[in-house]
Amino acid sequence: MIKIGIIGTSKISNQFIEAALKVKGCSIRTIYSRSYEKGKEFGDIYGVNHIVTTLDELGKSDVDMVYIASPNSLHCSQVIELLNAKKNILCEKPMGLNEKEIDEMFNAAYKNKVTLMEAMKNTFLPNFKSIQDNIHKIGIVRGFIGNFCQYSSRYTDLKNGNLTNIFDPKFGGGAHLDIGVYPLYFALRLFGIPISSTGRDYLLNSGVSGIGNIVLEYKNMIASIFYSKITNSYIGSEIQGEKGCIVIDSISNIKNIKIIYNDASEEIITVPQEENSMIYELKGFLKLIEEKKVESEINTWELSKNVAKIMTK
Repeated sequence: MIKIGIIGTSKISNQFIEAALKVKGCSIRTIYSRSYEKGKEFGDIYGVNHIVTTLDELGKSDVDMVYIASPNSLHCSQVIELLNAKKNILCEKPMGLNEKEIDEMFNAAYKNKVTLMEAMKNTFLPNFKSIQDNIHKIGIVRGFIGNFCQYSSRYTDLKNGNLTNIFDPKFGGGAHLDIGVYPLYFALRLFGIPISSTGRDYLLNSGVSGIGNIVLEYKNMIASIFYSKITNSYIGSEIQGEKGCIVIDSISNIKNIKIIYNDASEEIITVPQEENSMIYELKGFLKLIEEKKVESEINTWELSKNVAKIMTK
């Protein structure tokens, strides 16, 4: 039984715990929060009564792995401290703010012989595998439009003069790091490392991106990554080939996918998938621990590093 510690008490931590409750071979044992009261309130929801308020306590606890969902700017220091305490780490995206942080974390993981993986869930989904299995049907791929735009209520707060973590540069906030990373990770996992990349962001008054675009150049195709925390979008994402197009409803959860061929005929390629999309990355991570592997073959060191490199650029 893999014993899990949690850093973070936000919505995504709730979703992770709900996933863990459906996965055999693991259990939530410890909650870390700088505020004992806040940690206890969160733990009480799931019957977790071991609350710690320092990383040192968490490192000395009997948990086997830690899921980290703290503000982005805290990831690197927390990951390295807990890797040095011999804990396996599943860290929310973006795991690092730049290449240097990614290298420091993976070097620490290899030094301590424990597992480290960035928690990018879409690459583990059955429907991502279905895309990989069916992409040959659309012929030579010429274009990818990766779209993730989601208006944040925190933007309303910002306009009213209240700065929250998601738009605070001190915490690694901004649309590119919060949601732009999803379509970018998808593209690099599916198509590989691009020849070059360019990008533009509209910066908010707090100094972080509100909306932006990254263009990736490949030998035979172009990929366009579009993201926003200050507008909504309803058009999904597309992989465009010479014989047809794969239409994806949600780049982060990939619930519904279909091929529309050049003759306008359609083929549904959606496969059965759990509603909680974090289940699959957790299963994959637990398998890595069981096999005593430091690095995932799906969410690799190289992939995390190149995503961070393009985001930094």
